[in-house]
Amino acid sequence: MVALYARVSSDQQAKNNNVDSQIDLLKAKIEADGETLIEDMMFVDAGISGATLIRPQLERLRDTASLGGIDLLYILAPDRLSRKYAHQALLMEEFADIGIQVRFLNHDIGTTPEDEMLLQMQGMFAEYERAKIMERNRRGKLHRAKGGSVNVLSNAPFGYRYIRKQQDGQAAQYIINLHQATTVRQIFQWIGEERLSIGEVSRRLSNAGIETQTGKTSWDRSVIWGMLQNPAYMGRAAFGKTKTTERRNIIRPQKHSAETPKKPYSVEKVNREDWIEIAVPALVSEALFLTVQEQLEENRKQARQRRRGAAHLLQGLVVCGHCHYAYYGKKISPSSAKGKKAYAYYRCIGTDGYRFGGQRICDNKQIRTERLDEIVWQQVVELLKHPERLEKEHERRLDLLQQDKKVNNNDDTITLKKQKNSLDKGQSRLIDSYAEGLIDKEDFEPKIRQLKSKIQQINQQIEACQHHEVNQMELFLVVSRLEEFAKTVAGSLDNIDFNSQREIIRALVKRVEIYKEEVNIVFRIEPQNDLSGNNGISTIKGKLMQHCKRSS
Repeated sequence: MVALYARVSSDQQAKNNNVDSQIDLLKAKIEADGETLIEDMMFVDAGISGATLIRPQLERLRDTASLGGIDLLYILAPDRLSRKYAHQALLMEEFADIGIQVRFLNHDIGTTPEDEMLLQMQGMFAEYERAKIMERNRRGKLHRAKGGSVNVLSNAPFGYRYIRKQQDGQAAQYIINLHQATTVRQIFQWIGEERLSIGEVSRRLSNAGIETQTGKTSWDRSVIWGMLQNPAYMGRAAFGKTKTTERRNIIRPQKHSAETPKKPYSVEKVNREDWIEIAVPALVSEALFLTVQEQLEENRKQARQRRRGAAHLLQGLVVCGHCHYAYYGKKISPSSAKGKKAYAYYRCIGTDGYRFGGQRICDNKQIRTERLDEIVWQQVVELLKHPERLEKEHERRLDLLQQDKKVNNNDDTITLKKQKNSLDKGQSRLIDSYAEGLIDKEDFEPKIRQLKSKIQQINQQIEACQHHEVNQMELFLVVSRLEEFAKTVAGSLDNIDFNSQREIIRALVKRVEIYKEEVNIVFRIEPQNDLSGNNGISTIKGKLMQHCKRSS
């Protein structure tokens, strides 16, 4: 079986189709050698550094190779495999142990010590060249920044336009974009003089139809916050605000980001005193800029005070039954309350247009917090006042857990793992048959896709069985703990404090689903039929679903 591996380091190279030129050269070489390449055996990492081994397609290549699915591997050059000699040596040794022959287009691998030494030297020179380029680039930027050159900075911020260095020798510079500069000054005045919140500034800009740097009419809060922090607007742009460090361990990937980071490093902020300032035209006075920083710091202090502890009883449990986004607690301002007692609503995130480019994605109703809190607490109290129900649920969960141990673990999971092993062997035999010419490409490709699909389904079933067992154990522990707890607090449920209420609710209630005409309380255990419908879901309808009009 023949495979190829190609890689480019930057997103710009990927956009310029540099990786396509590598693939074309490799395909031409494979065809010239009389070999056949199938689409599934092309491993391409576009825009990922060669300084790391954690690359999605390289990982897939190594996994496929370990199963014996590759005999011949084509690569343009050793530095496409890795920029570091140690990594090159590791990969070449790994491929050799498996029995894979590696062919570089610009370097023929021989069997003599001299040939091996030449390959090693190429790897070391590639690593040295990369380090040299990075160091020259770093020192060159540092020297130009200290000389006051703006071309070391990234793209010009909103309110400016970048002018390249001219052929007559005139240096690169920032010039003021008059239309955008008016918006920048207005933002600083709203925060520094009128003491508005960033959220209110965002709404004003969006309502006025003012476009962002990218042409959008919806202003994200983080964009405005970044502008207010940028010292370029008071005439002192900063170079060196961040630095690269060794990559930190990531607990989970950011939303809409790949699980495998493209860069082998992390970025950290640098202390302000270590920044290098570069003079640019000022859009606001230094006094106004510093006033805005004080206001932002004050806002941060107030936000931290507001965030201490949970503000709402069902915080984190309420979800929209239509768009499945979370509900959050939204307090009514004193002016809107018109002198009445302060109150709040649970509100669906999907109804906030500013979060989705100015357009709502959900029209579900908001609901008064005290009404929903009261209904859910009544359901929980009714359950806790009848410990015999918990005891019955305790016994039922125990029986289910014992049955699962006998059936799921010993039968289902073991059977699924046997099926997976059988399919893995069948996949290896199929690849061997194709490599030996016993089946042609037209028969091979649909069969290999079908096998991969079956293996994926079985992996999902194995994971589901294991997840089910963990859930049963967790529920068993919850019910057994609550059985004792119910007997202890049965006499004092009416006078219990806020934090204890939250703890009890979170132990018994899995989630609260809000629909337009009803509310479903999904319990972790199954209450009696007089309280709920099927599967531990209690449904409430009627006047609870009152709402009011609010701006998006």
